[in-house]
Amino acid sequence: MKIKYEVGLEDFFVFSNYLINASPLMLKTIRKGQMWWACGPLVGGLMFAMLRGYSPEKTLMVLSMLSVAMSLPMFFMYRRYFEYRNQKQIKTLYKNDSYKGVVGTHEMTISDESLTDKTEHSDSQIQWNLINKIATTADHTFIFTDDVTAYIIPHKKIKGSKVPQFLTKLDDVFKKTAN
Repeated sequence: MKIKYEVGLEDFFVFSNYLINASPLMLKTIRKGQMWWACGPLVGGLMFAMLRGYSPEKTLMVLSMLSVAMSLPMFFMYRRYFEYRNQKQIKTLYKNDSYKGVVGTHEMTISDESLTDKTEHSDSQIQWNLINKIATTADHTFIFTDDVTAYIIPHKKIKGSKVPQFLTKLDDVFKKTAN
């Protein structure tokens, strides 16, 4: 079975947000960032207070103010910052033409042996045993080749009305080869 579809920059934003919400690796990275922003200012304030020779009472007061003023808001806002930073990196890569062969028209073919993806700049054939998982949302399907890399298929941009048949065939062949 064969389909044609378009992948745009906005589809990468959707994929990035999917990873941020579903990938254990991304969630771990977010937790590390949150802990840095929760502890970093406190440690910095403590070191500053020690260097300045503040009394223990005054040091505790400075640390308390730093905690309230910087640590807690950044702890809660870090996830949104992480999403913003990812989108900015995607835009930068897109401007540098790093997405040639990824953004644009794709032709994907399912066979019992492999999955083939053709674009203007590339032609790739992936054996089914090299596909880690397939995740489907309401508007996209992601075919993962590792924990953070996937082929992105935006359902609304598939030419023709083959979406349900294609997704069913994709799922059936993947499950059959996974066993």
